Amino acid sequence: MAPVLIVLLLAALVVAGALPRLARSKSREAERQLVTAVPTVYTETVLRDTSATPVELPGTVTGVHEANIFARSNGFVRALRVDIGSVVRAGDTLAVLDMPEVREQSLQAAAVLEQAEANAALARATLARWTQMAAQGVVTPQELEERTAAAHVTEANVRAARANVANLREVLRFGALVAPFHGIVTARSIDIGALVVAGAAAGARPLLSLSQTDTVRVMLQVPQSAAARVRPGMRAAITVRELGDSAFQGTVIRTAGAMDPLTRTLLTEVQVANGARRLLPGMFANVKLQVPNPQGIVRLPAIALIVRGDGPQVAQVEGDSVHLVPVVLGRDLGTTLEIVKGVAPGAAVVVNPPENLVEGMRVKAVARGRAAGK
Repeated sequence: MAPVLIVLLLAALVVAGALPRLARSKSREAERQLVTAVPTVYTETVLRDTSATPVELPGTVTGVHEANIFARSNGFVRALRVDIGSVVRAGDTLAVLDMPEVREQSLQAAAVLEQAEANAALARATLARWTQMAAQGVVTPQELEERTAAAHVTEANVRAARANVANLREVLRFGALVAPFHGIVTARSIDIGALVVAGAAAGARPLLSLSQTDTVRVMLQVPQSAAARVRPGMRAAITVRELGDSAFQGTVIRTAGAMDPLTRTLLTEVQVANGARRLLPGMFANVKLQVPNPQGIVRLPAIALIVRGDGPQVAQVEGDSVHLVPVVLGRDLGTTLEIVKGVAPGAAVVVNPPENLVEGMRVKAVARGRAAGK
């Protein structure tokens, strides 16, 4: 009996010593397999996207027509028939000026015209008599030519006097300031009895400002990346935060046709119907354009971008290996990025790349099942 117990005890001791060594061996094998295992990465296929690209830009609302009203002659405000916010139609009288100096000059010009006409009548009669005497040989041809020239001078004086009278009458007519188009008075700097000065010299304030707002235009600066694809006739959606989420529909009417060399942007005009006059000149607005992409652009998921010390890269899978490819970025489109240079359509790129991903690393690629940029 005793030898059996001794054998059993020795076997138990051998098993107790072998189990820890076996566990350590299995652990080292698992670690070795973990180190040498090929990591699994998820990829997406890069495609060329030819759908229209939404471009949202800030803009400024202005009246489709805007004008500052100045006086054509010095005078005093005799009557003021509008105020800020007044709705006027083309030809409506905005204000009436009293111009006493011009009125007196007009009377003087009329008297000068009468004098010139009397002198001309006398010169014509004198010329007729001298013509008869020249036919009879009483006066020399030179004297007749002198009388003829004098008559011509008096006729020219009449024409000059008439032109002066017409000019002063025209200036008097400008004493009534009229609206050049339908619109709203947006500013007033005069009152009844105020002295006004002619012209729009530097620093002079306009008497009134007028803006046509039943149709407004939104002016925006389109960046160079989209400028070549913006064309008249394109539809645009205009929103103003203070007016709610509803969008006003507008149309691109014209572009400047040249880039601003300082900002590298293209001045573009969008016109919007504004019958309810909700859009006010001077407002800040957001303009959304659907810019076509006939040539297409290469888009990449933003989560595929690797940013390290040597610039932006993507991990492109070729066969069972990874190649880190430098890329040139275009626009940031939110969840996707525009790639100007680096990867071509059809390439498989790693999304959510791990930190230890290096050039030439062997991987097991698994497609995520959706295309990049979609």
